[in-house]
Amino acid sequence: MTDPPFDDPSADQPGTVRCRDVHGTLHTMRLTAVDVFSSPGARLPTRMVSADGGPPLLQKWVARTSSGEPGPLDPLDREVRAVMRFALVFAKSYPAELPRLRYYDVDGDDPFVLLEPYRGMPVAEVRQQLAARDRYWFQVGLLKALHLAGAAGITHGGVGFDTLRWDAATRTVQLIDFEQAVRVGDPRSGTSDGGPADVRDDVWDAGLTIWRSAHPDHSGREAPDLSSDGGALRALLAGVFVDPPAARPTPEDMLAGLGEPTALQEPTALEIVDPGAPLREGLRTFDATVERTRALRAEEAQVNRPQPWAARFWTTLTGAGKRPQPAEAAEPALVRCPVCLDSYPWPDEELWLYDDKRGQYIRDTSSVRDPLRQEFLRLNSYRRCPNPSGDFTAHYLPATYHAFRTPLVVAMVGGPAAGKTHLLAAIIREVVEHGALTPYGLSAGPLDLHRHAEYWRTVIKLTEQGVQLPGTRERLTDPVYILLVRGPSGTWPVTFFDVAGEDLQAVGEADKLGRFLIGTNAVIFVHGLEPIPERSGNQAFEMSLAKLRIVQDHARLPAVIVATKSDRLRYRPPIDRWLRTERDPLSPVNAELLHSESRDVYAFLHHRREHAALAPFSVFDRCTLHFASASGSEAAAQKELFPRGFESSRVLEPLIAILAMAGMIEGEQARRVGT
Repeated sequence: MTDPPFDDPSADQPGTVRCRDVHGTLHTMRLTAVDVFSSPGARLPTRMVSADGGPPLLQKWVARTSSGEPGPLDPLDREVRAVMRFALVFAKSYPAELPRLRYYDVDGDDPFVLLEPYRGMPVAEVRQQLAARDRYWFQVGLLKALHLAGAAGITHGGVGFDTLRWDAATRTVQLIDFEQAVRVGDPRSGTSDGGPADVRDDVWDAGLTIWRSAHPDHSGREAPDLSSDGGALRALLAGVFVDPPAARPTPEDMLAGLGEPTALQEPTALEIVDPGAPLREGLRTFDATVERTRALRAEEAQVNRPQPWAARFWTTLTGAGKRPQPAEAAEPALVRCPVCLDSYPWPDEELWLYDDKRGQYIRDTSSVRDPLRQEFLRLNSYRRCPNPSGDFTAHYLPATYHAFRTPLVVAMVGGPAAGKTHLLAAIIREVVEHGALTPYGLSAGPLDLHRHAEYWRTVIKLTEQGVQLPGTRERLTDPVYILLVRGPSGTWPVTFFDVAGEDLQAVGEADKLGRFLIGTNAVIFVHGLEPIPERSGNQAFEMSLAKLRIVQDHARLPAVIVATKSDRLRYRPPIDRWLRTERDPLSPVNAELLHSESRDVYAFLHHRREHAALAPFSVFDRCTLHFASASGSEAAAQKELFPRGFESSRVLEPLIAILAMAGMIEGEQARRVGT
């Protein structure tokens, strides 16, 4: 929100807000509080508002803490996740038994949700006035509401009189306040077993509510004595108060016991929409593409052709140590500069130091002879590339850059505002600050200490403050960051290039800025997701692929496609599943899980007809696809700040896939990644 919610719920002062509808489309509107509202079961504050002078809507929002900081988002997130699921599943015909979503904002300073007004009155206020016949329809309505929620894959988590409303005119029930809701199959919240949530989890509370509608003196969570009233409810509640939940009847079973149909069985039955149905064509296309690639590999293996360039390269990259040179070799070994791509003998004497005050490199004129001190000096010094072609400005590499295995040069490819800068910052933060490669048998730190200090000051510190990063400056040619990754079988520099999207798209003289691409040996393609699909092509991808195609056996390079900014569509399938599936920090590589995510990302982009974003998948033999959110939310309008800080999600998976495909992560699962 641009303006925080009003302390006085009855205030009529307008506030300008940004929010999304059920399709994820962003709207700007003015909200005016029009009436007070109280829901006994709500954990969030509530009131009635008008959007742009329209009909009243129910607003729930996250209250600030006593210190003025943003409050916990979880209750609102669960509510929005549930009502969004209802909007998708019941898109063709919506049941009156469930709340209905209109708009939401989970990115702003004061997150909120706007719902259609609830029906009827709180059951907590009217239950003592219910006649026997009304109590019967109350029981039926409660079970129908639970069945509908379960049909959408949602468990409520807090069923009771406070979360139910009774519409006396229609004798129907509405189940509300899904602030403790859990998706069926997700881990249960607030329980010790942590097992997957089940539609029968709510049956115990529903049974207590039904019992108390006839026996108001019962309290607590203990099972009632079903024979105490002559057994009138014994048949209906048989098996309800047992554990585990899987042994209980479902709401549909209980309705059948009453001889009542569910809302999906009535003559005017609701039509359920499968939100995953639109993805099926894309899943089939993905599977067919993978099978074709595997068949081609099998044919090549049978031909037993000579080892191609790429295979020789990966042997060098992952082989046991640097390739020894014959003692009688007259010419020194050549190395390739990742910036200008020239090959030359690596200079082993002249060192350069970076002068922070003058902002330039200066020749080291010291005469250090002690081997230990010389080694220490090399840690923070550079060697100047001679650029034999003479077509590039002066540039420098860390003095130890070619002292290890063949460097892995990773290109970040994406158009302007795709999210490359934020994604790389999130990856580096995870690797360097959180030691995220440790479970994979690797350790990592900065190779270029000066570049690291500058990156930490100008990028990482900003993310820690929740500041939105500026886009990559145009006409940058140097690597952004150089990691030094150590594993059981060796040590590698891992060099990241992040060139501005405008430069990647350039042609003519400016096209030289993308020259680094043909010297890379791994590619991260970054595609920023928006609610309205981008179907006009992806020039950064197209131009980069055109350059990469001149590389011999380019198809053998490891590649990943990352759908960034996934938080903007976080409640839509299949993104909702993957952003909730956080990587186990102690888990090894899981090739099956990476393959499953790749299928879903491919199907999602295929359904949206964002075919340009999928182009790399048909170019590279080993390619994985990923959903990721570098910041976790969208920056506040005109503030360039993330109100809840920089909270990345699933940003490490693309790097893990690259390292596995490059052979730097070992093991059978790693070898299967991208195949």
